[in-house]
Amino acid sequence: MVKVEIKAGTLRDICYVAANLREQDKREIFATARLDSGTQAGAASYLSSPDWCWTAWLDGQPVAAFGVSIGNYIYQPHLRYAWAYGTNKFKRATPAITRFCIQEWPERLIAEGVTRVEIRSLADHDLAHKWLSAIKARKEADMPNYGVNGEAFELWAWLKEDWQDVL
Repeated sequence: MVKVEIKAGTLRDICYVAANLREQDKREIFATARLDSGTQAGAASYLSSPDWCWTAWLDGQPVAAFGVSIGNYIYQPHLRYAWAYGTNKFKRATPAITRFCIQEWPERLIAEGVTRVEIRSLADHDLAHKWLSAIKARKEADMPNYGVNGEAFELWAWLKEDWQDVL
């Protein structure tokens, strides 16, 4: 069995993943922003919070990118936004990504004063919803007409009280 390696994200590696997206992730990303390419999505992900970006590697290449964006730190310093996307090999890396997020994020989030991490996902992105459930995120709302072309989304949240049992 090939071991998944989690590495700190670099602009190059995250852009590589974003340029080679699996179909569901591509639909989700392009439904939330006006972008010309997956590479722009990778750059936006990385630049939004470079200290909170990681990649998952299989067979010597990045297959997934994931992280947490800060958003509006002045008005909502307690709030962050999680994101994740990958290539067609993303599924093979999911268990390692899940372990990493559950083991590494809560303590650091709490230390930064974060009480809530929000995730918006296409309503039909079943792979994302399975992963969100695995990290104990909660579906909070349906978001009809949220996408740039009227796509339906779901709002999920991972709350500070959900992290207590992993600390």
